[in-house]
Amino acid sequence: MAAEVLGDGARAVLDYRVVVETGAAVLAAERAQGDDLERLDGLTERMDSATEFEDYRRADVRFHIGMAEASGAARLVAAMTEVQGQMSDLIARIAHPSEVLRSSNEQHRRLVAALRRGDSAGTVRLVREHIEGTEHILAGLLPEPPARAGRGEGPR
Repeated sequence: MAAEVLGDGARAVLDYRVVVETGAAVLAAERAQGDDLERLDGLTERMDSATEFEDYRRADVRFHIGMAEASGAARLVAAMTEVQGQMSDLIARIAHPSEVLRSSNEQHRRLVAALRRGDSAGTVRLVREHIEGTEHILAGLLPEPPARAGRGEGPR
């Protein structure tokens, strides 16, 4: 069974990522300075020019940590560093087609644009879309997410 490949711990990592990344997005949209945004722009350029996945992934990790740094919250930077390390373990288990990496980096560019506008809601929406892309690729290796109360239930 594919779900046994990663187990429930992987689902917990993905859930933790949602919390950390969306929290970073809100605060970064409120607090990011010009130098933060320039650094994020530079990292998207590094991802564009990467010829090896390892180079892309290093810039990708730095991008996500950079978004947390733009929040100005040291604990959030530590949490993002932790979750990106855990994500690297999961991402190592999947293929990395160039078209997926290009699409992912286009999402990074849109994130920087939303941060530049100070658009918290838009940044959160974009981060969630970005995360869902990874979750979609990993879906065949993950256990089912926990059921949400009130969803999918018939009349009582």
